[in-house]
Amino acid sequence: MVQKNFLTSDGRQQVLSEQKVDSNLSIVIYSVKEFLTWWYIRMPLWHLRMLSRIAILVDDNMSLSIVLRNFFLPWHRDFTLIGYVFGILIKTIYIPIALTTYILLCTLYFVVILIWLLLPPATLFLIIRSIISI
Repeated sequence: MVQKNFLTSDGRQQVLSEQKVDSNLSIVIYSVKEFLTWWYIRMPLWHLRMLSRIAILVDDNMSLSIVLRNFFLPWHRDFTLIGYVFGILIKTIYIPIALTTYILLCTLYFVVILIWLLLPPATLFLIIRSIISI
């Protein structure tokens, strides 16, 4: 069986100059396209996955879903009137604080995502504005 090397004409070591080399313009266009794909598609998806992880982490640390699920249960399973009243009172105070913290952290990270998306156009705008004002 004869092995053929399709990349070179005589079977020797592959030489880059034997094939057509891409122009500088096509390399720049490819780089810009890859950058924009990374910046506007891959990284926002990564940030959205990170946002869901942050939401899960905050919920786990503050036990917000557990407190909401067990709202009418007594405090520390003390099935007396005081246990019920104290449990509902503490949970009524705790839930708005935990919910505010949860919403604030998720909103703050969502603002980070929006800033991430607006950074390249804002940079280009400021560069063009500074060139025009000179």
